[in-house]
Amino acid sequence: MGQKPSFRETLARDGAFTVTYELVPGRSTRARQFRKIIRFLEEASSDDRLHGVSITENAGGHPALSPEVLGREIKARGLDPILHFSCKDKNRNQIESTLFARDREGLHNLLIITGDYPRYGFMGKAKPVFDLDAVHLLRLISAMEEGFVLPEEAPGGGVKLPPMPFFKGCVVSPFKRYEAELLPQYYKLHRKIAAGAHFIITQVGFDARKFHELLLYLEEEGLKVPLLGSVLVMDRRLARIIFRGVVPGVRISRDFLARVEEEEEKLGPRAALIRAAKLIAVLQGMGYKGVHLCGAKPVYEDIVFLLEKAQEFAPRWQEFVPEFQDSPPDTFYLFRKDPETGLNLRERNERADASRAPFSLLLNLFIHDLFFEPGKGLYPHAKRLAQKIAGSRFEPLFTRFEYTMKQLLFDCERCGDCTLGEMAFLCPQSQCAKGLLNGPCGGSQDGHCEVYPEKRCLYVRVYERLKALGQEEELKEGFIPPRDWGLTGTSSWLNFYLGRDHHRHFSSPR
Repeated sequence: MGQKPSFRETLARDGAFTVTYELVPGRSTRARQFRKIIRFLEEASSDDRLHGVSITENAGGHPALSPEVLGREIKARGLDPILHFSCKDKNRNQIESTLFARDREGLHNLLIITGDYPRYGFMGKAKPVFDLDAVHLLRLISAMEEGFVLPEEAPGGGVKLPPMPFFKGCVVSPFKRYEAELLPQYYKLHRKIAAGAHFIITQVGFDARKFHELLLYLEEEGLKVPLLGSVLVMDRRLARIIFRGVVPGVRISRDFLARVEEEEEKLGPRAALIRAAKLIAVLQGMGYKGVHLCGAKPVYEDIVFLLEKAQEFAPRWQEFVPEFQDSPPDTFYLFRKDPETGLNLRERNERADASRAPFSLLLNLFIHDLFFEPGKGLYPHAKRLAQKIAGSRFEPLFTRFEYTMKQLLFDCERCGDCTLGEMAFLCPQSQCAKGLLNGPCGGSQDGHCEVYPEKRCLYVRVYERLKALGQEEELKEGFIPPRDWGLTGTSSWLNFYLGRDHHRHFSSPR
């Protein structure tokens, strides 16, 4: 038997339909579930239906076996592992260290995700750590692929390390209810692709029209990156969990839950496999490059049954589109509906009119342009004043004055590396549970935060404010570098004028 094509090779091959399978490890290698996983891998290795096996990292915010353990087991059996690599639970130095280890072990396929907010842990909830976001992490890995240059201030500074052949993907959710919740997902995807994402996997959903919407959006925007659709093998137990809102960013309606329960009553456990096979056929028919199977038990005969059924259903895929229309009635769709197919026409829907920009936003913009836009207004005078204050006996008083004002106006957290001007004057440090700087995570529900459901998602609010100014598409341009924690508690105004904050990473002069 010849060597199997790798996950990367299959994705690049014209006409190939890529199938990956997601494993969710438990906490221990000594449990029965781990032995089932190993048996599954043994059976999968003698077949060529799966082109990659992914391993989650602390899924749902719970501690679990580190993904590289199973990654080694998968690789040893001739399968291609794809390790989920989340931004949570580790700072940027630990992330870099982990990437060096992944390279050494030849575990180069990575799925980059923000990660679920930590939940239960030893003697209480764990401290949330989101030092980098997914855009930052993709940029870091891209730098390592080209040959990472050590920072000048670090030991061995200036040395260029050998290139590391990572192959990294990202995630996007088209399954958002409102325009202000959906479009920031797509705009962040632009930033992820610009940061070097090699492939895309969707969030889980059951709306064929939404799957199709994402495909059309990528085509219209000229974003030529392979797209895999997530297919959840969902039995009634899992459906009930999702219906309760336990899984961040994933929803089903009461009607869909009732249908799942009814089908399982009639067909037994294979009802979930048949439903998943129909969705695979729909995704392949509409033009997806492949599918990412999740939720399926590690029983290889189930996967064989599922994929054979999908092949059987493929010629009739359009018949099954009506079975996957599970979104709230008021869901925003980017494209007009095609009444013949139940999918989308290549015509954009009209978006709602922008709301009027609040006076506070207009006032903040005026002040920002007056003092913080190079070459404009009072900027040169403010910069000279900042240079005189920095290091003088007036600096502590100046810093207290700044943060007293910003605490009252913006709920400031004294980060010293302010991004208010790039975020429609909303603070991500205090108003996003994960402190994300380049767009939303996928966990929101109906425009509300995954972690604090009583609060609206920060990026929904940012989008609405920018739309009021006609500037919402700025969310897909450029990126905001990560916070410099060395500036915490120092004056962000002085740091800005003296070139010490995140703006120093850009070439434009201050």
